[in-house]
Amino acid sequence: MYRRFLLWAGCLTFVANSLLGASAAQERPERPNLVVINIDDLGYADIGPFGSEINRTPNLDRMAAEGRKLTSFYAAPVCSPSRAALMTGSYAKRALPIPHVLFPADPVGLAPEEVTLAEILKTAGYRTCLIGKWHLGDQPEFLPLQQGFDEYFGLPYSNDMGPAEDGVKSSLGQPLPKPRPGQKGQPPLPLMRNNTVIKRVLPDDQQALVEMYTREAVRFIRDNQNQPFFLYLAHNAVHFPIYPGKSWAGRSPHGIYSDWVEEVDWSVGQVLDTLRETGLDRKTLVLFVSDNGGTQRAVNRPLRGFKGSTWEGGIRVPAIVWWPGQIPPGTSTDVIVGMFDVLPTFAYLAGAPLPKDRKLDGMNIWPHLTGEADGQPAHETFFYFRGLVLEGVRHGDWKLRIASDTKGKPELYNLREDIGESRNVAAEYPEIVARLEKLMAEMDQDLGRDGMGPGCRPLGRVSNPRPLIDYDGTIRPGFEPK
Repeated sequence: MYRRFLLWAGCLTFVANSLLGASAAQERPERPNLVVINIDDLGYADIGPFGSEINRTPNLDRMAAEGRKLTSFYAAPVCSPSRAALMTGSYAKRALPIPHVLFPADPVGLAPEEVTLAEILKTAGYRTCLIGKWHLGDQPEFLPLQQGFDEYFGLPYSNDMGPAEDGVKSSLGQPLPKPRPGQKGQPPLPLMRNNTVIKRVLPDDQQALVEMYTREAVRFIRDNQNQPFFLYLAHNAVHFPIYPGKSWAGRSPHGIYSDWVEEVDWSVGQVLDTLRETGLDRKTLVLFVSDNGGTQRAVNRPLRGFKGSTWEGGIRVPAIVWWPGQIPPGTSTDVIVGMFDVLPTFAYLAGAPLPKDRKLDGMNIWPHLTGEADGQPAHETFFYFRGLVLEGVRHGDWKLRIASDTKGKPELYNLREDIGESRNVAAEYPEIVARLEKLMAEMDQDLGRDGMGPGCRPLGRVSNPRPLIDYDGTIRPGFEPK
């Protein structure tokens, strides 16, 4: 019922906007196509615009030269929560309160009652497509076509979630691990198109993922160039196992991880070139981002820590926004922004209504993307959740972190002076520690410091979950190729 209301409200919004000549909506730029390119486990300094000294990323270099770097863009420490924040405009714990990530045949996922970014854009007449990694639940109720996407092609979760003998637990060139006796492991990894399982993913498929996804993205752009579209290109690269394409493996002198980063850069170039060739470059906003901090294969310099942590290196990610003629070229901003800002910002640009019956933590950051709000904060405060646990808070330049690895003792850092979190100054500024501890205490009344707080919304749940491909290779009924 609510989704039907959104569609109805969206139609009214566009009729009203067309009739009101001096309305605020007409002060917006003409509604753009919207593209998110989300990379899995990319490090903060794995690309040239953010300081890579080893990976060749000419397309991202050009994107940054023509666009704007977002140097304090926050995601989540791991995959599923980050994607939940992107899809819902909320802290991940509010919309998907889970302790870590989702796995194949989990009984929980992003609740169908959540209003996703794709659903909101559909109310504004956008064609919506997800290519790549979903990771918000693999049961029928949770899959992309049931969450607002018109088209889907990709993997329902990470490329390491399958049996070892299929090459998902070892990178290119490594021997396939043998199954451990007595351990069932994970079911086969499915490649999907819409609600159909195309095949069981094997090593050759892993090597082809970036090229397949890129080809699908280019096809979608060309097919939909005469209508507004939302393309969510969510690469499985550069998540373990590392599988650069056959024409990329061995190109970099720095190993296969660098090969894969450079292939991802090629993919970005293909998308941007297609927008230029079709004349859509001045009608399209593109956001390039990583879903969380890099692993120890990555370079997160100058940040401390890696994926899975609430150090800056685990949750602050490289991000670039591009829209020629609208985004000031060659600029950057250090204001606090994040995954949860994408939904309200895209909704604003599309002229689509936001849901009124739930709390959103993100905001419309369009003035910060254009530079109009330079010198003004987007968010004064950002909370660092690791699963269900609140481990820190940032307010302005100050970050307080209280986590298991600090043994419960407060650690205070000034991120403007010490972005690498190398000097704990809690003893020098007890009044700031107290102020930030109060913010964490206030959040305890909303999302909770540990476990479920009153502001957490229910997970989607199913009884008797089943894998999309069973252990014997049988495809789940209803998902077989037609």
